[in-house]
Amino acid sequence: MTFKLFGFLIFLLGVCTLASGLTTIADVDRMKHDLSKFLSISRFNETEKSVARAAIKRALEAVGLTSMTHTFIHEESNEIGANVIAVQKGPYFGTGNDKMMILSANYDTVEGSQGVDDNGSGIAAVLEAARVMSTLDNLYSRQNTIVYVFFDMKHKALAGSHAFVEDVLLPLMERTNTRVVGTIIADGLLHFDPFPGSQAMPPEFESFFPEAAQKLHEHSHMGDFIQISSRNDVDEELVRKYTRAYDRSCEMLSTDWPFHPWSLNLEMNIGNITTLDRLYKLHPFLYSDHSSFFFHSKQKNVQIPTIYLSDTLSLRGVRQYCVQCDGLYMMTEQNMKFLALMTDSLIRLLIDMSGSSASEVVDDLYSFMFNIDVE
Repeated sequence: MTFKLFGFLIFLLGVCTLASGLTTIADVDRMKHDLSKFLSISRFNETEKSVARAAIKRALEAVGLTSMTHTFIHEESNEIGANVIAVQKGPYFGTGNDKMMILSANYDTVEGSQGVDDNGSGIAAVLEAARVMSTLDNLYSRQNTIVYVFFDMKHKALAGSHAFVEDVLLPLMERTNTRVVGTIIADGLLHFDPFPGSQAMPPEFESFFPEAAQKLHEHSHMGDFIQISSRNDVDEELVRKYTRAYDRSCEMLSTDWPFHPWSLNLEMNIGNITTLDRLYKLHPFLYSDHSSFFFHSKQKNVQIPTIYLSDTLSLRGVRQYCVQCDGLYMMTEQNMKFLALMTDSLIRLLIDMSGSSASEVVDDLYSFMFNIDVE
């Protein structure tokens, strides 16, 4: 066994609890803790959101990441919102040689919802990815910067992500010539429903995405996939790398789980949409924080590769009929396995795209610990 593999083994045994028997890097028990303690409480008004922000900041600080609060004013309501940002700097931070990755999730909820899936699950996954990547930094070198962002006001016209892009990200890119090679929006990563007919889609789904519609039909409209939304040009490379990380994570999970999660790719040809009516009909596939990265004040000259990951939220299972049924009961063993899978795929992507030398031993670790034949 190489020294690096031994170091990674010690890391996993020391900080990851595999009580559930899952062959994952992500610590399921930590995510259960976060979901049950502070991500299962409504985060609609400022008092509720301030509690969540404080908990997120404590979780980041616990793994050595200093966080900052980015305040902004909602352009229509004049409400004050607050994003939480943590920067895991690479050696080229603040220069044109940096290839920055952004991993993000919104932390606000609709009124009256506990928000365990929407979007406690996204927050839990981002926090766990940050923990793993911070721990790996103690053992392995990393070339590029990772930024973790927790958006406010997704449910109020995407105000938080819009403010982050316009007030923070674009000025940073212009001032330093830093290139963003990938932004991941995690928005509902918990709900897994492998029952025929459990998955609905918006009315224009077949019109915009005929191939995806056919694939979903072949899968009997089961909610056993992750939806990956992207543009068909700017985001192609990022989609390819994420899909590779997701597929690899599925392979590792296959020894523990009889189900076979898959990915449904929704590629949007936004550049060819010439009428407002057509763009309006695409709205159900754009109404989340990825739109702030697609459409911004400098989009003609600055393209930010971005993908949106979602379990489709209220279009799946019981949430089709009860939008606010998003409480602790969502934390079933099956759903937690799906969340672990999703978090592992994010960690694999970050290891790859941040230039971490941990990429050399990830699959060797699985092979050593779980007797999996990794080619």
